[in-house]
Amino acid sequence: MSSEPKPGTKAVHPLPLSSTLHDLALLRASDLDLAALLPPSSAPAPAPASAPLSSGAPSESHATETDDPVEQSVQRSLEFAREARAALKLLHSDAVEKQGARVDGVRERLEDVARGLDGTE
Repeated sequence: MSSEPKPGTKAVHPLPLSSTLHDLALLRASDLDLAALLPPSSAPAPAPASAPLSSGAPSESHATETDDPVEQSVQRSLEFAREARAALKLLHSDAVEKQGARVDGVRERLEDVARGLDGTE
């Protein structure tokens, strides 16, 4: 959906603001329920920590299991937002590169062992 950055730019941002806003506008115009893209979860989603508590009244509307389709859509949207934040956090961390380097190192050692067993050194 988004346009590719020009190859001559100094700093290439993975999610430029203009492209992101354009993509979000297209998603909004397409009337797509992003929560429908998530697989159904077996465990109910926990209430967000920043949810305001009702003053004085017992919490009857904070149940995650409801028959209201709007509430279910909201819960699925919150879950989608959590998953998207986790994916972006992983994108901006170097955990993937570290694990990739570790896998490459293990692969090289296993290839050395296989060559040693074959006697092709």
